[in-house]
Amino acid sequence: MTFFIHTFGCQMNVNDSEKIASILRLRGMTPADRVQDARIVIVNSCAVRAKAREKALSFIGRLDPEQIVILAGCVAQAERQSLLKTQRRIDYLVGTHQFHKLDRIVDGLMRRREKGAALGFSRQWQELVPDSRSRNSAVTAFVSIMEGCDNFCSYCIVPFTRGREKNRPARYILAEAMELAQKGYREIVLLGQNVNHWIDPETGESFASLLDRLASAVDVRWIRFITSYPGYHDPRLIDVVAAHSNIARHIHLPAQSGSTRMLRRMRRNYSRVEYLKIITAYRRAVPGMSFSADFIVGFPGESEKDFLATLSLLRRVEYESVFSFAYSPRPATRASAWRDSVPAEVKRERLRRLQQLQEEIQLRRNHQLIGSLQDVLVMTPHPSVRNEVVARTETYRVVNVESVAVPGSMLKVRITAAGPHSLRGVEAAV
Repeated sequence: MTFFIHTFGCQMNVNDSEKIASILRLRGMTPADRVQDARIVIVNSCAVRAKAREKALSFIGRLDPEQIVILAGCVAQAERQSLLKTQRRIDYLVGTHQFHKLDRIVDGLMRRREKGAALGFSRQWQELVPDSRSRNSAVTAFVSIMEGCDNFCSYCIVPFTRGREKNRPARYILAEAMELAQKGYREIVLLGQNVNHWIDPETGESFASLLDRLASAVDVRWIRFITSYPGYHDPRLIDVVAAHSNIARHIHLPAQSGSTRMLRRMRRNYSRVEYLKIITAYRRAVPGMSFSADFIVGFPGESEKDFLATLSLLRRVEYESVFSFAYSPRPATRASAWRDSVPAEVKRERLRRLQQLQEEIQLRRNHQLIGSLQDVLVMTPHPSVRNEVVARTETYRVVNVESVAVPGSMLKVRITAAGPHSLRGVEAAV
């Protein structure tokens, strides 16, 4: 019995797909290399933006009618039973809190192909850890520490697809991280919608304390954590990052807008000034600290002045990278009831301007690295160039290196060329 998982969305969705694959392997199923060779196709979906939802449903529409199709994840959770009526190719819906039931669901579908759904929320942490065979990388491992969100930002569907916040006990997190280090993983990424709001449900321990313990006990090259919410900033976290060289000098800190007025409309409980204070504090305490962020353009009520404030924030912070999107209303959110006041053509133009500015910033910053020596972690052989590998710096820059080093190797590289999205280098004599 073969299965194929197609994943849309964020790192948490990728990690969920790793868990799903592990569950199905333990049942005795085999992953197919190609979707057309699978008896069962699981589409793990993202509902954060309308385009991601459309991509998932379009993919399903192209599948063979003989294949059993399970729509899992956020779109299944958000739209519930209506999808079974409107999308004939979907056999079963599995929500974000029901992945642990997939082996039984698959067994039932194999015996009798009937439409159904498992969509209930649970406030209890469900302990699921993917086995090594099911992880996407042998170098970087995702470790879930919390799920869900209590913020209810006015644009965001996450509380309705992932539920309220629930936190994984520290003892499970530490055990998984230490096992991954023993298996040779070089990088661990702690995952959650609001990782810096994590609290141990058993002891009340804070995220700063957890990160300190992980950095002290787990022998990996870099520990990363995503996503941090600026409204939950704990100054102790900066001290922990500064104290440990194996915590990567790169943090994803979503801003969403550079305008305090728009942040208030978005129900983000911080201002532009408060956001910049966090950036400044990190850079004072941790030399070389870098940041990436998310931005939404064209949110209802966004004026040209508001948008220019966002551009000025990009110039001020000089992010390593940004993920930027034109606003699209999401069901059940507060903003979905508001008039979508920014015309589509204005949204597209603002998105183009933002992305152009960010590309200019990245190109200039990358050019400044030409001739420098960088420590890089080899992620994978280059997919199309012989004797070349794809690596990343501590600040998450992509570096294409002339090398035959195996994934997981640390290299000293001299940067020889730079573009806006990647660097090129050669191994340097040590």
